[in-house]
Amino acid sequence: MKLNFLGSADSAGIPVHNCLCSICSDYRKKGIRNLSTSAYFELEDGVILLDAGIENISNIFDTKKIKAILLTHFHADHCLGLLRLRHSNDKINCFHPEDKEGFSDLFKHNHSLSFSEIVAFQKMSLDKLLITSIPLKHSKNTLGYFIEYKNKTIVYLTDCFALEDESLNFLKNKTIDYAFIDACYDERKISGNHLNYLQASKILDDLEVKNGFLMHISHSTKEYIEENNIKLKYKYLEPRDSFEF
Repeated sequence: MKLNFLGSADSAGIPVHNCLCSICSDYRKKGIRNLSTSAYFELEDGVILLDAGIENISNIFDTKKIKAILLTHFHADHCLGLLRLRHSNDKINCFHPEDKEGFSDLFKHNHSLSFSEIVAFQKMSLDKLLITSIPLKHSKNTLGYFIEYKNKTIVYLTDCFALEDESLNFLKNKTIDYAFIDACYDERKISGNHLNYLQASKILDDLEVKNGFLMHISHSTKEYIEENNIKLKYKYLEPRDSFEF
């Protein structure tokens, strides 16, 4: 099984439209694009999506079986692709946190999508994965996911400005092989709807993860890191990073 990232940036992506900062300019020169944070598990007979915020995700996975979608929350940069994916010829089950409004008219006109609300710390089995939902603190009701596969454990924590105490206590009692966490901001910003890289790194330290990675980076955070030659304990994901289990 592989965990592949389609993107690891914030909602603006990199390069940002018409931004002339050093990072956006360099990405254009090199022909690099980092899309909003989105990932998927690649299985033998299909894929399980972690969010679907990329608009053309239905084209990316055309001819592929989407076995399920694990939605973290209903912000546009994490579910925009569902507007087209709901017209799939396949029936697709989308698991999501409680949200009365959802996004746009997805609940009203779900078409091929079947929405299944899940609660905090609910366990479910999808294919060969055992998944536990982890409540996060964000501006919308949001879940992270603790995933067990064979003898490996993976934690996926985006978007958040903190973890609930119950979530931290739950994860501290687990051995975590790989952890991926929101670190949108740099150290100049200590409050908002996301973590900065120092706050995210402390959480990874507290959880004693074996392999920790930062994600949901903004162009301004990346520019600050490079201009100040900052050495981080945990690295940011690069566009289209992949991990094999």
